[in-house]
Amino acid sequence: MATFARHERLSDYTGFLLRKVSTASFEQFAAIAAEHGIHPMHFGMLVVLESEGDISQRELARRTGVDPSTLVGRLDVLEERGLVERKRCEHDRRSNLLRLTDAGRETLDAMRVEAEELRRRFFAPLTEEEQAELHRLLLKLANAIESEGAAS
Repeated sequence: MATFARHERLSDYTGFLLRKVSTASFEQFAAIAAEHGIHPMHFGMLVVLESEGDISQRELARRTGVDPSTLVGRLDVLEERGLVERKRCEHDRRSNLLRLTDAGRETLDAMRVEAEELRRRFFAPLTEEEQAELHRLLLKLANAIESEGAAS
């Protein structure tokens, strides 16, 4: 687990606090993912595949923000573990369609249960209302970042 400086003056900086909380959350979720033989980035890919059904590799890259040149290696891991299957697109043989397998759904379901348990523990110091407000504010910031990126 990452160690952070504990000087009280650092708590004056929101960015420092965001980084501290983000790192702790990520490390704990990474441990859950590792138990399933994957990385947290794979979880996001599985969530999108479950939501979208059969989609192309190009579309998965676009929807997850993963560079298409690195997506293939990431998909290899999921395919080797039997969580995703690739097949040639019938109407465009240059393209692969991706599908979540039954094992992929089971893994995703199990990880969701564990992630919810982690969420309860991690955010226990906050009331339900504070958790909802934190989520709302983070979503607002994330949307602003995405809007700025689209405008660039």
